[in-house]
Amino acid sequence: MLPAIIILCSLGLLFGVGLFIASRVFKVYVDPRVVSVEHVLPGANCGACGLAGCSSFAKAIVHGSAEITGCIPGGEAVAHLVADIMGVEAKTVEKDVAVMMCHGRDVQDRFEYDGIKTCAAANLIHGGPKECSVGCIGYGDCAAACSFDAIHMVDGFPVVDESKCTACGKCVAVCPKRLFKTLPVAKLVHVGCVNCESGKLVRRYCKAGCIGCKKCETSCKFDAIHVVNNLAVIDYEKCVSCGICAKECPTGAIFSQREVRKAAGLWPVKKSKEAQAQQ
Repeated sequence: MLPAIIILCSLGLLFGVGLFIASRVFKVYVDPRVVSVEHVLPGANCGACGLAGCSSFAKAIVHGSAEITGCIPGGEAVAHLVADIMGVEAKTVEKDVAVMMCHGRDVQDRFEYDGIKTCAAANLIHGGPKECSVGCIGYGDCAAACSFDAIHMVDGFPVVDESKCTACGKCVAVCPKRLFKTLPVAKLVHVGCVNCESGKLVRRYCKAGCIGCKKCETSCKFDAIHVVNNLAVIDYEKCVSCGICAKECPTGAIFSQREVRKAAGLWPVKKSKEAQAQQ
């Protein structure tokens, strides 16, 4: 009995020493700043920063290969927390939001679809059941993909809650029609149509579609909007979001988010110290 106990104790001691040596030899150093940075990140692992997840982003920040303002869902608040950890000054982060580039709520179906109720599946059948083959299908893949409860389906049409939107880009990636764009919140005016067919055809099935009348183009004093291939296209570099084109648009295809964002406290946008200094 005694020899067995001695052997077991010896083996235990031997294995313990081996594990201790292995822990020293194969020890991986983790910068405590990586842990601290990851702790203040949202933890959504959305990939909007361009990396695999929050852990990868935290490592990239500490190693100097990522900007501290790179966490889009975290926004300015997280950027300042990360800046405090890294001992640097954070720049003001301009908020981006997802914008739905289709306003065709009342488009009728051209055939009865009886398949899986997802936009991705329906899009495989002749581009979906809607008369407008490039417009919203309406099965809510975007709302299902949103991790921040920022998109809701209202009467079969997606509505973005910009106060919750973090511009993570999941809706952009999941929409089979590519109807979402992430744009700065300071850009207030958008074209809610992507159909390049003639105005006569568009009017047959969509009352809110662009008909290429060029009233927006002729009314713009900043040369910021042009009709290209029957569709109004905004040059956001020139656009000052005055909203004149939206007022002139006879179908409402061009819309302004000024009042919506003002009510949500997203506009006017606070300018950074750098921008104020330049003025």
